[in-house]
Amino acid sequence: MKIMKLSILLFVIVLSYSGIINAQNYDHNFFPIGVWSVRGDFRPVDDFLFEVDKAAAFHHKSFKDLKEQGFNSAFLSYDPIGPTLDTILDIAKLYDLKIIAPMQNLHQVISRSNDDDISENDIREAILNDSIERIKKSSQIIAYYLYDEPLPGWIDFDILETSKNILADMTSDAPHPIVSAWNDEQYMEYIDNFLNLDVLMMDSYPFEDGDAKGDISDYMPSYFSSMPDPLSYSDYINSVRENHCEKNNRPFWVIFQAFGDLETPENGGYWRQVYPKEIRLQVYLAIMQGAKGIWYFLYESEFPYLLGMLDVSGQPTVRLLEAIEVNKEISAISSALLKLRVFPDQSVINIDKGEAKLHYDTTGTLKDKYIICVNTDIFSQSQPNISIDTSALGYNLSTIVDMQNNKIIPFTIDNGKISLSPILQAGSGRLLRLSQKTLITSEETDKDDYLVTLPNPASTNINIVTNTKINDYRIFDLNGILKLSGVYSGRSIPIDKLVPGVYFIRFNTEKGLITKKIFKIK
Repeated sequence: MKIMKLSILLFVIVLSYSGIINAQNYDHNFFPIGVWSVRGDFRPVDDFLFEVDKAAAFHHKSFKDLKEQGFNSAFLSYDPIGPTLDTILDIAKLYDLKIIAPMQNLHQVISRSNDDDISENDIREAILNDSIERIKKSSQIIAYYLYDEPLPGWIDFDILETSKNILADMTSDAPHPIVSAWNDEQYMEYIDNFLNLDVLMMDSYPFEDGDAKGDISDYMPSYFSSMPDPLSYSDYINSVRENHCEKNNRPFWVIFQAFGDLETPENGGYWRQVYPKEIRLQVYLAIMQGAKGIWYFLYESEFPYLLGMLDVSGQPTVRLLEAIEVNKEISAISSALLKLRVFPDQSVINIDKGEAKLHYDTTGTLKDKYIICVNTDIFSQSQPNISIDTSALGYNLSTIVDMQNNKIIPFTIDNGKISLSPILQAGSGRLLRLSQKTLITSEETDKDDYLVTLPNPASTNINIVTNTKINDYRIFDLNGILKLSGVYSGRSIPIDKLVPGVYFIRFNTEKGLITKKIFKIK
C-alpha cells in the first residue's frame, strides 16, 4: 500500500520526452512553445529532496529568462517533491509558465517494492502524500510524464504496465493529461496499442554528423532507427499524424533538434551542430503537418555530451537567438493553429518549390481554409507558385490574408485553379487564410451600386466611378483607426502613404454614407 501510494504520486508528476496525453484532460486552448529541459544542478539519483533556497534562486532566473525568450512551457529533468515542488510551482505561476515534470523515480520505486527499508519508504510516502493534491490542482502542470522512449528491449514492460494502471486510477480526478515518449515509427503502433493514451509527443533529430547543411532527408540517424530507410523529417511527422493521430482525432506535439554533440571524447559523435535556419525550418514543417505544440531539445547543455541553446557556461547561442524570433512568429498565430486540421485530400494543392498543406477551420460555421507553406531552402528567399483547386474550398474566395502580418496576398482564379505566389524567407513559412468573408463588417460596405473604386487592389491611387456627388472621404484600418481623410475634388485619391493591407474608405455623399473595402498593395 505504501508503495502504491508513492507510485501514484510520483506518477502524477509527468510522462516526459516524446509522448502521448490523455485527451479528456488536455487543454485544447493552449499551444505549448516549450524547452527540453531545465535542469540546473538538480540531478539526484536516490533522493527527492533539494535545497529549497537554491532551487528558488535557480528557477526565478530560468523561468524569467524563458518567459522573456517567448517560451510558455518547460520540461524539468528532475522530480521536485515536497517544499521544493511548492516553490517551483509558485515561481512557474509568477512567470505564467507551464511545466512538464518527469517520472524518473517512479519505475525505481516499483522495482524496489520488496525492499525491507520501510522507514525510507515511509519518509518518501509522507512527502508525496503532502504534495499530491497540490500537483493535481496546480494550473501550472501541463502533463504527467510516463516514460522516455518506451521501445521493446529498452524497458521492463511489467513495470510500465504497473505505472500505466496507477495513472489510469489517477486521471479520473486529476486535471492534467499523461504523456510518454517515442521516436521510432516502426514500433509506434505496438507502443500506441499498449499505452492507449490520447495525445502524442514525438521526437525527431534529423541532423546527423556529416549531413549537409539543410539536409532533413532522415528524421533520425540510422543508429537510432530500426527502419532500413528512415523517412524524412517532414514525412515522418506526416506519417505519425496520419497513422496514429487522425484516426483518433488527437493532437500531437513535436520535439525537434536544437542541439549538437560537444567535441569531447565522451560523446557518441552522432549529431552535428544545428544551424539557426534549420531550427526555423523544423518548426514550420511541424506546424505545416498539424503539430499543436513545439518543443526545443535541448535548452541547457549536457556536458560533456550535448551543446544546447545555452552553451556550457549558460550563455545564449545563435540557436537560442533564432528561437526567440521564431517564438514571436508562432505565438502570434498559435490560437489559429489550434483550431486547424490538415485537409484530408492534399492532391488539391500543389507547390513548385518547398512544401505546402491545405488546412481547414474546425470551429464555427464558415470553415475557412488555410494554407501553411514552407521554404525548405535555408539559404535564400523563395517565391513559390501555389495552386489550389477551387472545388476544395466549397465557397467563393474573397481574400487571401497572411495571418502573421495581416497583408493581402494577390491571387488569380482561372480554369478552376486558385494561383498565388507568396514570398517566403529562407527556411521559413507562412500561414495564409483563404477567406470567404469580410474581415471587418459594416452595414454600408459594398451594398451601394452607384460607387466603384478602381483599381482594387491598388498601390498608389484609386479612382472613383459614381453618379452621386461626393463631399469628403475618410480611410480607416481594420481596427477602425482613421488613417487618411480629405475633401473629394473629383480626381484620384492618393493612398501611397498607407502600408499594404485591408482598409475601408467611407464617402460622405448626397445619398448618405457609403463605405467600400479597398486593398493596398506594394
